[in-house]
Amino acid sequence: MSNSNGPERTFGIVLGETLVCQHTHMVDSRGLLLGNNPFNYSTPLLLMQFALIFIITWSTYLLLRPLRQTMIISQIVAGIIMGPSLLARSSTYAETMFPPGCRLLLSTFAELGFMLHLFVLGVQIDIYLLKRIGKKAMAIGVTGFLAALAFGGLAIKLVQLILSFKQEVGPEVSILVAMNSVTSFVVTTSLLNELNILNSEIGRLASSTSMVSDVCGWCTAFFLAYVVNALQSSTFKPMLSVAMMLGYYCILIFLLRPLVIWIVNLTPSGRPIKESHFVAILCILLGNGFIAEYVGQHAGFGSFLFGLSLPGEPPLGALLLQKLGTICSGTLLPVYCTISGFRTEISALDRSSAGMVIIILAGYIGKFSGTILSSIYFEIPFQDSLSLSLIMCCKGIMELAVYSLWKDTKMVDRQTFTTLIITMVIMTGLVTPIIRYLYDPSKRYMGQKRITLSNSRQNQCLRVLVCIHNEDNVFPIINLIEASNPTKDNIISVSVLQLMELTGRAASVLIRHREQPNHSSSKLACSEHIVNAFNQYERYSHGRVVVQHFTAIAPYSSMHDDICTLALEEKTSIIIVPFHKKWEMDGTVEAAFPFIRIINRQVIRKSPCSVGVLVDRSHGGRSVLTAMSSYRIAMLFLGGADDGEALEYSMRMAQHPNVSLTVVWFRPEKFHPYGSRTNPDSTTRMMSELRARIVGVEKITYKEVRVKDGADTTHIIRVMEDSFDLVILGSHHVPQCAATLGLTEWSECPELGILGDMLATSDFQFSVLVVQHYQEG
Repeated sequence: MSNSNGPERTFGIVLGETLVCQHTHMVDSRGLLLGNNPFNYSTPLLLMQFALIFIITWSTYLLLRPLRQTMIISQIVAGIIMGPSLLARSSTYAETMFPPGCRLLLSTFAELGFMLHLFVLGVQIDIYLLKRIGKKAMAIGVTGFLAALAFGGLAIKLVQLILSFKQEVGPEVSILVAMNSVTSFVVTTSLLNELNILNSEIGRLASSTSMVSDVCGWCTAFFLAYVVNALQSSTFKPMLSVAMMLGYYCILIFLLRPLVIWIVNLTPSGRPIKESHFVAILCILLGNGFIAEYVGQHAGFGSFLFGLSLPGEPPLGALLLQKLGTICSGTLLPVYCTISGFRTEISALDRSSAGMVIIILAGYIGKFSGTILSSIYFEIPFQDSLSLSLIMCCKGIMELAVYSLWKDTKMVDRQTFTTLIITMVIMTGLVTPIIRYLYDPSKRYMGQKRITLSNSRQNQCLRVLVCIHNEDNVFPIINLIEASNPTKDNIISVSVLQLMELTGRAASVLIRHREQPNHSSSKLACSEHIVNAFNQYERYSHGRVVVQHFTAIAPYSSMHDDICTLALEEKTSIIIVPFHKKWEMDGTVEAAFPFIRIINRQVIRKSPCSVGVLVDRSHGGRSVLTAMSSYRIAMLFLGGADDGEALEYSMRMAQHPNVSLTVVWFRPEKFHPYGSRTNPDSTTRMMSELRARIVGVEKITYKEVRVKDGADTTHIIRVMEDSFDLVILGSHHVPQCAATLGLTEWSECPELGILGDMLATSDFQFSVLVVQHYQEG
């Protein structure tokens, strides 16, 4: 042994391998004051390594954030910075912070985290998605994989001819080319989620396409690794490996999977899984990892297959994500990625690396070419095809694991491993910001001709999209639909979209229930009570209302894309979304849901049609369906396009036999300095048309009130508070409106407008519907 690191540990190079000699009791230090150097003991050193990794990783992420880089790229770059390419060139730093003996312990923790992470990812993947993959995704996935495989094979021949590539082209190089042709489903969905386009049109196509590519890649790799090796071998050993692998799959599917499902089924429906049951599942997972390693399969990939075999429906998928998500994905997985970067040695690259670079880049070029050409063939717009092709070229955690496994098994040398990591970082790092720039899912529906209540007045069918988060939203929305006066001659088509957060699964879905009534995802995503309530209302209407059911399972941050896309496809005139607060009977706030507000703000900003935010304070009270007396509605008019849209909706409601309407026009006082601005010609014309339309209609009352500021407006609304069940108004009004002066000093929900915010957040007893005409541009 040549190099020493204190009296307790000695290491050196023997026959090309680093060997370490140290005392077995070097775990906990007694402290520096008692003569123990903490860096010579595994526990304090491990804690210091974790802290250093997180500090450098997050610092790198913050530095690369302006370049729109993903977290995994930042983690790999941080590892490269910490490794022999930069900081570890200092022997003092390397021997103190990452001595060879302690790297094994750190790597073991990282491998355990990676194994648990892959298990959780496997549970989140719904294998039944394969049945729903369309011909387009199937063709694009296969074409992209085969093109990458062909380009990689041609590159090997070219390098052999031109650059005298010395490496023997055996199964190892073929497997390298095959795996480099794969686009991992796990990597793609993680990237799409980080780019916030998981539930976009291209996001769903990329998820399906990558699943096809994944299946092709793993089948090809298995064939090359086992079947070809068995055919080339003169012994039965490769066939024995295949038999052991198949035996392991049988144990996994027919023994371990039923055992976990039985444990999960011990928990009553709607109840959380017991802690003892979770521990039992974890023990089965660890046992599965041991069996996988015993038969020659990496424990991480064995865990992934185990998770893939399990149902991802609640409570298992959500429980595993909750219990293991933070410790695995947030703590141990970054260490795994950083260690992979740490093992990268840029100094190992030289001219002889050019051949491998060409082979790897050829695979990227083939993947890009095959994907974009097949996408254009299926008439996908060029910019979307370009985005899809770039997404399919991205690499991530699965490739990182494969490259590390190849290096551990000496399938690739240090130089090839570094080449693979560097090309992965460069390609994915360059492509990610380009995708962010190219693809914006909102362009699809924001660039279309907008449909509103005003310009669909003459249509025979009013199309409405209503968003449901929970059962509390059902009664108020059904009441509002009935108040909208559905008739035999003017049918209301209602698209009911139940919104659910993406938890316990990897890919987002948008389900049309009439197309897939028996699919397990439908049972997961849609509450039977909600469906039954709307179906019962449809039967009650006797053909006046037609209901379609949809369920969107997506991240909250991009859920508005599903809402706006569905509104465009269904040609809806107005989207009704519930307010994010729920009230007690005494008027106090019972609960607030910030994620609903985030969704509402995005829908208001990007909707292809008008939007109504329903603030419900009915508490299951008076219903239009069963009202013995009139359902009283007030429309507060201040002027502007939004108020015009709200007025149009109010007039439609006024035609219902159980509805009475009062239109209140808030006008500035005669000599108010803003009078000329708040009374434009369009406002006067709308009020003149209204007065003409309601002549002889007793159910509609028209009032004009003079106000000088917001205090007058608030006082008038307070006076008539008990006279109405629902108040309708526009979101934004004419500029510098006298009726809102003084109300702008405090605003909790500016997306509802000045007056809408005041009515929605104060202690009024009536329900409120804030309507916004679509925004230009």
